[in-house]
Amino acid sequence: MRRKFSAVGMMHIYQRSISGFNLFYSLEDFLVFYTIVSVTVPKFKISLWEMCIMIDHIHILASCAEPYQLSEFVSAYTSLFVREFNMHLGRSGSLFEGPYGSACKIDQKKIRSAIIYLFNNPVEKKLCTLAEEYRWNFLKYYDPEKTRKIKKKRGLSRRLQRALRMADEAHTNKRYLNYAMLKKLLKDIDPQEKELLTDYIITLYFPFDKSISEKYFRSYKDMVTAVNSNTGSEYDIVEKHYGKTDAPYREILHYLRKKGVTDPKSLIVEHTDVKKRYYLMLKENTTARPVQIRKFLHMEKETE
Repeated sequence: MRRKFSAVGMMHIYQRSISGFNLFYSLEDFLVFYTIVSVTVPKFKISLWEMCIMIDHIHILASCAEPYQLSEFVSAYTSLFVREFNMHLGRSGSLFEGPYGSACKIDQKKIRSAIIYLFNNPVEKKLCTLAEEYRWNFLKYYDPEKTRKIKKKRGLSRRLQRALRMADEAHTNKRYLNYAMLKKLLKDIDPQEKELLTDYIITLYFPFDKSISEKYFRSYKDMVTAVNSNTGSEYDIVEKHYGKTDAPYREILHYLRKKGVTDPKSLIVEHTDVKKRYYLMLKENTTARPVQIRKFLHMEKETE
């Protein structure tokens, strides 16, 4: 079908993974994707409104002058992320279903509803109670008063100062953070420092147009109130669901790490027999549904 497009409206871009497989397992996965999108946006003169990165799909709200800009933008960041993801795991092949889904929004009421819907995705999937509690819809980072500022001053550990300098250098040179760079940044960083560094990277690479909150909701505070008072709606995008909650994926991660699996994502490239053993283990010891375990392990068919 021919895509609908409007240069005066907003486009809702929706991408889901192949077979609903999980894509984002770790902090590094989220940051690689986020920084790739951030450095790609200006190359295609895209106005990026909002984005929400879920475990197995992505929502993006954006606008531009010509439809080809949007298609080339999606193609560019998708190709880069797939390449980095595959190189990191030593795998090959696609990660996203194609073509991507899109819906054109022109009416202000529909635009507000789509914005609210995007921010509320993690709430609907029971990953948080309030939309601003979820890091990867970036809602809390629209508010300069709540954003955690990090200044290079005394009191920060040398390792954290070093990580901040490396992030600054990459951003100045318009480079995204790949897995190798993030491994260096996060080396010997304790949990509290990791939180500070993550917030710093997000604010450093922040690619979103903050004026949208004032244009459609008068202020950031009013936008948050609207988001937490209404789930929003999106009738032009068809989503596939593999359970009412994504919380079991976190339970799977916690269980595997407790069992000594330091990189749970690596299981997706294991031999089928290994996956079967983990499937049965997770089925017995977590509340995850069989379909969710398969999506986590990248298994096409149910294994009893």
